[in-house]
Amino acid sequence: MSHDRTRDAARLLQWGLRVRARPAQEPDYKRLVDLYHDDTAFRGAVRAVADGLGLVLVDVGEYGAIIAPLEDSVFALRGAEFRPTHSAVEDRLLDGLIQLAIAATVFPSSRDLEDDPAIARPPVTVAEIEDSLRALCERLVEAHKDAPDPIQGHEGFEEAWRIYARRMEAMETRDGSAARRTTRRLVESSLEKLREHGGFVRDNRGEEAAYQPTYRYQALVRELAANEALKRVRDVLARGDG
Repeated sequence: MSHDRTRDAARLLQWGLRVRARPAQEPDYKRLVDLYHDDTAFRGAVRAVADGLGLVLVDVGEYGAIIAPLEDSVFALRGAEFRPTHSAVEDRLLDGLIQLAIAATVFPSSRDLEDDPAIARPPVTVAEIEDSLRALCERLVEAHKDAPDPIQGHEGFEEAWRIYARRMEAMETRDGSAARRTTRRLVESSLEKLREHGGFVRDNRGEEAAYQPTYRYQALVRELAANEALKRVRDVLARGDG
C-alpha cells in the first residue's frame, strides 16, 4: 500500500477522534469514509493503524468513524483526566458507578442493545439516573444485609454502591461547595462530560434538562455490552434483587 493510502488511514482515525466532526460537513472526511467502504486494502490498513494505536474501530458510516480506546491506549481517558487529581477517591469510584447507571438507563434490557444505533433512544434526565442508582442501592443493600463484606473480585463495584447509598441526593449551600459532592451533582457532571465527548445532546426546553444519547454513544455502549459490571447493574435493576 502506498504512503498516501497509509496517511489517509491515519487521517480517517484522526477525524474519528474529533467527536463532533461529521462526514456530511467535511469533504475530506466523507472521501475517507467512502474509501473505507469501497477499498478492502484501505479498510485493512485503517484497522491495522487503529490496532497499533490501541484503538477499536466500532463503526464507520454516515456518522463518521466511531472509535473506542483500549485500556492501555494513550488515547484512553484516565480517572485523573475525567476528574481533577485533588478530588476525593470516593468521587472517582462513584464516577464509574454512575457511568454504568447511565448506560443501564439508556438500555434497560439486553434486547434494547440489539436495536440499530441509528434508532434514537429516549432522552434521560438527572432525576431518572438518580432514581436508577437509588433503586440499585436499595436492592443491593437488601441482598447484602447478611453479607457485609464485599464479594471477592467485585470490591470496587460494591464499595462504590455502598458509598452512593450513604451520599446525600441534594444539598443547598451558599457557595455551592458542598453541593458539588451530592449525588445529583455527580450525575449531572457525568452527563455533561459525556456530552463534551459527543455522547449526548442536551435539551433545556423542559422543566429539567434532558440528555439525548447520540449514535456515537449508542454504538459504543453496544460494543461494551459484555462488560460484566454493566451486566450486573442491569440485572439487579431488572430483577429487583441481588
